[in-house]
Amino acid sequence: MARANIAMDIIEDKHGHQPGEDDGQPLIKYYKATVMIPDKPPVLHRLLDKQPAAWASVQITSGILSFGLGLVFAVAFGIDKMLLTLFRVPLLTGIMFLVAGFLSNLLYKHPGLLQTCFYSNILCLVVAAVGAVLLCVDLSKDQDVLRLKVEVVVLCVTVLDMIVSAVLIVFIYLEKRNLERNGSSSAAHRE
Repeated sequence: MARANIAMDIIEDKHGHQPGEDDGQPLIKYYKATVMIPDKPPVLHRLLDKQPAAWASVQITSGILSFGLGLVFAVAFGIDKMLLTLFRVPLLTGIMFLVAGFLSNLLYKHPGLLQTCFYSNILCLVVAAVGAVLLCVDLSKDQDVLRLKVEVVVLCVTVLDMIVSAVLIVFIYLEKRNLERNGSSSAAHRE
């Protein structure tokens, strides 16, 4: 959106007629803005330029996939045979990534959620890292081929979640640092 400082200049028609002269043709006046003033950027404009909503959508999608795979593991395989199902890693990471993704999607409308989004993504990254370690321990055991394939898919989804969370953490950290820097420089200008 752009605002305009509108000083309306009157532009005469092509024939050079002055207002008040009547030669039977309609008098045409054009009004145009002389100076365009750019609109004030949104609060988190640097972060929003990096499209965190797209990253958050990937996070939500992989959270749904992780949750679904966790349900498959809970139903199809024994709970006590694997660390993956014993600690309910895919279910927990799936729910956490859904919540973190929704928070990241809400940043455009509610910039006050920046700190909450930052900490939720850090928590997701830590839990997913622990889950990836547990998955690797489960993969190192002797298992049947079907369970091995499904665990590899869960590990890939967990690694994808970790990458998306790490990217969002970096973006949000840079935005927080930028806001702090701008806040301290504007405070110094006021003094």
